[in-house]
Amino acid sequence: MAVSTSVPVPEFAREILAEARIEGRNLYLPQQLSTADYQKVDRVLEAMGGKWNRRARAHVFPDDPSQIIEAALARGSTPNTDRKVLEAYWATPEPLARHLVAGQHSGIAALPPGARVLEPSAGDGALVRAILATNPGVEVTAVEPDRARAACIDYDPRITIVIDGFEEFAATATSRYAAVVMNPPFALPGRPTVWMDHLHTAWDLLDDGGQLLALAPNGYTYRNHRDYRAMREFITAHGGHEPLPAGAFAASGTDTDTVLLHARRPLHR
Repeated sequence: MAVSTSVPVPEFAREILAEARIEGRNLYLPQQLSTADYQKVDRVLEAMGGKWNRRARAHVFPDDPSQIIEAALARGSTPNTDRKVLEAYWATPEPLARHLVAGQHSGIAALPPGARVLEPSAGDGALVRAILATNPGVEVTAVEPDRARAACIDYDPRITIVIDGFEEFAATATSRYAAVVMNPPFALPGRPTVWMDHLHTAWDLLDDGGQLLALAPNGYTYRNHRDYRAMREFITAHGGHEPLPAGAFAASGTDTDTVLLHARRPLHR
């Protein structure tokens, strides 16, 4: 699949692509779009190698586009497959990791020695490093399905690395955590709001009084879909949000705007 340049994937286009159906080499859009919106989505699909085929009524790719679509949804830009850049996640830039963990909304520094902290989408460990730099006395469980990325997390007796997906890990987890610090995937094929699922799963793993610190797409602040309204009500009831500067993820190759969500589990469930 030859793609030579990377183009931004607007938030509305990510939602459309997350709901699209992929069958073999064909991608079927989930709904009729206005001409202007279709042109924007079509530009994104063409940048990834998909061509509209009138007979198939689908965008047809040279081969199965599932991986490249997943990468675009997670990155907020089309991956450059000429350079094999198909990572379906963005690494958290170190300055952003430090802000998330040590900023004014975080209670990580105040946790007692031995407190358990969960990082459920650990990647190469930027948030893990920020957690231990902020509070050297805590113990961190880092969950990461990709072995190569997990191998980038330095050995430390305070860190337990789990090679697994977060939802699979949570299904059998027996521990509860004083804090969860996370940069979840924002969208995946068929799951345009997977980040909400991950936040609710993380919430269920918190101790009474435990804190959730999470990055989320900027659409959290304004989208009117019922899932977004419910998430805003949920976060507002237990904490709040902080808009992050434009370009906070630029070092990871995406210009997607983000917010920091902070919420604390009630003392009595």
